[in-house]
Amino acid sequence: MNFTQTLSFALQRYRGSIVIMLLLSLCSSVMGVAVLAFINTRLLQADASYAHAIAWFVGLLVLYLLLATAAQMALTRLGHQLVYDLLTCLLKQIMDSDLRHIQALGKGKIMASLSGDIQAISYMFVRMPELLQGGLFIAAASAYLLYLSPSLFAVTLLWMAATLLGGYITVKHVYRHLGQMRLQENDLFQQYEAALDGHKELSLNRHRAQRFYQEVFTPTARKRRHHVIWADNFHALAGNWTNVMMLGAVGFIFYLAYYQHWASVADATTIAITVLFIRTPLLAAVGAYPTVLQGKVALQALSDLQLPEPSAHFLQAASLPQDWQHIHLHQVTYAYDGDGDASKATASFALAPLDFSLQRGETVFLVGQNGSGKSTLSLLLSGLYLPASGHISVDDTIIDASNRSAYRQYFSSVFTDVHLFSHLLSGDGELADADLVNAWLQHLRLHSKTDIVNGHIQNTALSQGQKKRLGLLIAAVEQRPVLVLDEWAADQDPHFRKVFYEQLLPILKQQGHTIFAISHDDKYFHHADRIIQMQAGKLTDYDPASAQTSF
Repeated sequence: MNFTQTLSFALQRYRGSIVIMLLLSLCSSVMGVAVLAFINTRLLQADASYAHAIAWFVGLLVLYLLLATAAQMALTRLGHQLVYDLLTCLLKQIMDSDLRHIQALGKGKIMASLSGDIQAISYMFVRMPELLQGGLFIAAASAYLLYLSPSLFAVTLLWMAATLLGGYITVKHVYRHLGQMRLQENDLFQQYEAALDGHKELSLNRHRAQRFYQEVFTPTARKRRHHVIWADNFHALAGNWTNVMMLGAVGFIFYLAYYQHWASVADATTIAITVLFIRTPLLAAVGAYPTVLQGKVALQALSDLQLPEPSAHFLQAASLPQDWQHIHLHQVTYAYDGDGDASKATASFALAPLDFSLQRGETVFLVGQNGSGKSTLSLLLSGLYLPASGHISVDDTIIDASNRSAYRQYFSSVFTDVHLFSHLLSGDGELADADLVNAWLQHLRLHSKTDIVNGHIQNTALSQGQKKRLGLLIAAVEQRPVLVLDEWAADQDPHFRKVFYEQLLPILKQQGHTIFAISHDDKYFHHADRIIQMQAGKLTDYDPASAQTSF
């Protein structure tokens, strides 16, 4: 969502609030000019009713304070509501995006948007009241100047035009440097991620740590520093230019009044006071403008993520048969396009057209060497990757965009990079059956490792093997028909690996799960109903002879 789309979104969704806010801002600006006019017409011409004039002046100030505060509060509330909507919309867009698109973007770029961009947009709306109210006050004060002296107003208008032109030229440089700074922040977040994910490796190899710090991180941070400094320099120049020019306008007005006799001294004084009143909101507006520009850069960065429009629902209305008998991949192909971190190592890899059927209730083992396409096939089967060509069908129903979300509800999984959520849910989204949870805690030998309270896992700070067991518990209690396990047993000790193949797989099958497991444990292959093999992107029946060199 870019700047224009955000404004359009705000106008459509908050039309009533925007109208009220604009009316309050306009009234506060008019009231500010009314205070100025009262000073010029009453306080500068004191008479016997001076005490009465002071009372009126205090009353006008109080009314101006109330209107200005109400206008600013209305705009601030609207701005933060819009930021909230953008934040929640962004997370929903991420959850609705295809996995490959998220992998191609990379966690660093997405985290930069979730933190830095949203923060910049929030700051933009915090400063927006100054920009809006300053602009409206300047417009109202300019109308008052025109009323006082058309000729001096024309001169003041030209002077302000020159002031704004100079400010615009400097602010263009601010915008350019802010855009470059934002690009560096993408790289910085990726490097933060690398430092955290690779902390163990950097601790063991300090030469690597030194090179990473000096040759990767520091140059990026230095570039960001350069652009931040120059953005702030041009911002300071814009503010000082505006300040000096507005003070110069006061002197020029008195020069025209005194020496060129364009107006009386009283009118010149009134106009000078008006210009001085304009100076403060103009400086505030100039000060707020770079923040608005930074918010605009952040909105453009969000737009560059190219995330899909968020769905109004989490589940599609489309339904698929619950009594399905087979899932078929028909001439399915897939190729990595080489973008993003996830595909750098396999930029030239592609799956050959493959046909594969998964029968309900069977246990299928997939074997193959590293990089042969096993995980890619599991992601295609579960609907997380979209085929480049060919299609997937459930019985006679072809899976497409209209029912893909419903298709994914067939699957539970434990991938190699499993992430553990605390909720234990059944397939329909309700809390999982407590008896089933307790039974799986016993099956997985986790009853002494973690507690379950009100359907929530209390402790996930476990070893990698125990995390995989916990992931299997979460998947099993969902009671979905298909369970995808990506080298689940690889992180288990030999004893529990035997427990998995000889005890847990039969329990899962008895509970109605169809199992698709990636495995290298040829010692336990006899527990599978069928074994298939992936070699260089091609799917074949298992051949023990050729598989000897695959593991």
